[in-house]
Amino acid sequence: MLSIIQKLFCLNEESRFQRAAQAFLLGLCAPLGWLAITHVLKITATDPVYEVALYSYITIGSILAMVGFALCISRSEEHFAKMSLLDPLTELYNSRYLLSRADQEFSVFERTGQTMALLMADIDHFKYVNDRFGHAVGDVVLQQVAKIMQSSVRKADIVARVGGEEFALLLPNSTTEGAMILAERIREKIEHTPILLPDGEALNVKISLGVSSTEEFVPQVFNELYESADNALYRAKRDGRNRVVKAVETDPLTNDVAC
Repeated sequence: MLSIIQKLFCLNEESRFQRAAQAFLLGLCAPLGWLAITHVLKITATDPVYEVALYSYITIGSILAMVGFALCISRSEEHFAKMSLLDPLTELYNSRYLLSRADQEFSVFERTGQTMALLMADIDHFKYVNDRFGHAVGDVVLQQVAKIMQSSVRKADIVARVGGEEFALLLPNSTTEGAMILAERIREKIEHTPILLPDGEALNVKISLGVSSTEEFVPQVFNELYESADNALYRAKRDGRNRVVKAVETDPLTNDVAC
């Protein structure tokens, strides 16, 4: 019964016409339902039980209607809350969610000493892909790379898109070795997985990754871990791209490298 109510009130992306149709159906079904009940029970307005049945019908109908609207509102709130944390193109988490979870995991690290690692990744020569094939193809590349990353991590890991072609992977309770192995696995999989374009052409892209871990140094805030992984990513770009580089405790590199 609840699923029927939810379907009646909670169509996705409803247009004004659909909402008007729902209101019309609700208004139409109420008296028709009462007519059906009086026909089945064979009662008339002169029967002693008529008013009891009518008030019971109104009460139950009102409760069901309110339950339906409550389900609809709850579902909409959950949907919008989830969408506010996701990147609409890749359906990965966005920077906002990454930073929120990073704060939580960093608190665990400070309290228990449980290690954590961070991977920063950037698609190599992505500007060339956009310039040659167009932004629509670039979007396909981003979506496919995102799928490969998401399929490569554990349930507890967080994969987020933090820039145009830049991604971050937060790995709670991960060692440096484990993070390096994962990064290399992702790099190899992306390099050897042709991306099928809408016109049937296949495109191969490569990716660079920087890895930082609390095993290597003790950051005072999460931002230090982020900068450490980002500097490692810069070195991967500088040293030829399509590679994984581990962060060092002191890394003064801050200049940008063309994608």
